[in-house]
Amino acid sequence: MSDSVRDEVRAALARKDEAPHRTCPRCGRGERTRSEFCPHCGYSYFARSAAEVRRRRIVAGSAALIVLVALAVGAAVLISDRNDQDRRDRATRAKLVAAEVARLKRVQAPHRGSATALKPPRGASDAQRLAARHDLLGAAESAITADARGRVRTGELRGTITHTECGPFLRARDAVPDDRVLSKPVGRYDCVAVLADAIRSGKTVGKIGYAFVAALDFRHFTYVTCRNSPAQGEAGRSLAFVRLDRACLATKSRVIGSGYVDPESTP
Repeated sequence: MSDSVRDEVRAALARKDEAPHRTCPRCGRGERTRSEFCPHCGYSYFARSAAEVRRRRIVAGSAALIVLVALAVGAAVLISDRNDQDRRDRATRAKLVAAEVARLKRVQAPHRGSATALKPPRGASDAQRLAARHDLLGAAESAITADARGRVRTGELRGTITHTECGPFLRARDAVPDDRVLSKPVGRYDCVAVLADAIRSGKTVGKIGYAFVAALDFRHFTYVTCRNSPAQGEAGRSLAFVRLDRACLATKSRVIGSGYVDPESTP
């Protein structure tokens, strides 16, 4: 082996054993050393400089701020979307309620009739007067039957209306229909436009049909009939309520709850 080659090998081996050159991040001085700490200031070669720490903190803070801004914008968008949806829901419900109120007013509107030909003559006996009052009730029942059948034709009601039955408006076992009490100038009735009998244990216990009310004026032999329709609702909750017109019960009494304080107060 020549001397020159030998010198090159020695130099290469010497370089392999040489300590790495390191620059102190604090004082900036360079040194070949295998030590972790700078021999000039004692600072770790592997520690980050204050400038680098600040830079990393700034980068991290900026990234966190961007995330916070993004979250805030996202939350604002979600809140705005929810508010918009709430407004749309309220507007939709308001339209449904308005439509239901209009429907109930239309459905429950008073229907007026007259049967003056049935009015008993002056000086008629009590029996004649009772018979005439009963006939007026029959006229009102026939009017309700015709009305209900007309509603079936328009699709408001369904089924076959066979007839109408009216009884005392204030239900009680001992209640006497108003047409049988000569001292009463007005008769009020709870009526059913009958579809079928309600059967229980082989016995008729009631009538299945549509509810109406009737108010009879025994002085002038006129009457008013109204469908008594409960409010339709969503999930069992009523959308709206419309109280029966006072004419339906021939009353001037003040309202209370869903009815009137004293429906028997005469107009």
